[in-house]
Amino acid sequence: MKKTLVCWAAISLTLTAVAGARTFTDKNGRTMEAEIVAKQGDQVRIKRADGQQFTVPATAFSPEDQEYIKTWQTPATASLTPRTPAKPGAPATPAAAPSGPADPRVKPGAVVALEFPSLPKDHNGNTATCNVRIPEDYDPTKPVPLLVWIAGGKGGNTPNGGFSLVDKGHYAIAALPYPSTAPTPADALDNPKDFDVIIDYHKAMLADLVKLLPNLDPKIRLVAGFSNGAHTIGTNISRGEGYFIDLFNAFIIIEGGGNKVDAKKKLRDKFAYLAWGNDLANKGGKNYMASYVCKTVKDARLQVTDHEMDGVGHAFPDSEKVLVKDWIEKTVVPGLAAGPKKP
Repeated sequence: MKKTLVCWAAISLTLTAVAGARTFTDKNGRTMEAEIVAKQGDQVRIKRADGQQFTVPATAFSPEDQEYIKTWQTPATASLTPRTPAKPGAPATPAAAPSGPADPRVKPGAVVALEFPSLPKDHNGNTATCNVRIPEDYDPTKPVPLLVWIAGGKGGNTPNGGFSLVDKGHYAIAALPYPSTAPTPADALDNPKDFDVIIDYHKAMLADLVKLLPNLDPKIRLVAGFSNGAHTIGTNISRGEGYFIDLFNAFIIIEGGGNKVDAKKKLRDKFAYLAWGNDLANKGGKNYMASYVCKTVKDARLQVTDHEMDGVGHAFPDSEKVLVKDWIEKTVVPGLAAGPKKP
């Protein structure tokens, strides 16, 4: 308790109000102006007007503030929600770009590390980080297409896995890891609370990604995943997770996809690519979750291309990556540029 009081004293300096802030009160009646930027479990990260951020236990606040913290939603929900209602399945209209100077780290060809020290480490023992590679032809006045890569196994925060799927000279490419406080996606499929932890982790990262690149192309936003990454994508689609399905317009699901057969929301005029191997001896085969997600994307009314990888086990071979890249260039990009089909 003493440590919490000292922490509060250190951060509750008299400062001008923060945009979007509220007055927080601790259990001893002391107040401060701040805004919540993230929460994980019983820990909440708050930001003062001077930009300094601190992580403190939610129990340090008054009962009223604790209730507010419980109901607070990650900025990803607001940042990634269209400003105006769109037709079901139409590409989302991007949120208004934040005012203020551009992030100085955003330079052509640079890799920007979005770090989240208040969040749990990833499954590889690293600080929670979403690495974002900026394209060589980056121009802050022009829309930037996006690919987010979600790896298999324990995951990872390096965007290299997406390099072969798009032109890295033209696309921003990011990577999402998995939190160590939940099982990896394959083991979290049967426990929604475990998957909630993964989703909250990714929400925070995608929210900061959108802030980093406010000029993201509103139409060309792709997400690709293999194995556990495919499970992550398929589960977000089946659950109808707005932060995810509103942001992305094309979903690449390789050798995985979750264990549900329906989708809560319709995603007409968006695209999906599914692939699975047929080498059963090496853990390939449509029955390795692909049979479920095939039904999920159909229920979501996505425009689907699927492919059985002949002689392939549980893998994402270069030959398939070539097909995915071709599909993106010849089907997805022209299709999204054309806009929603007329009824």
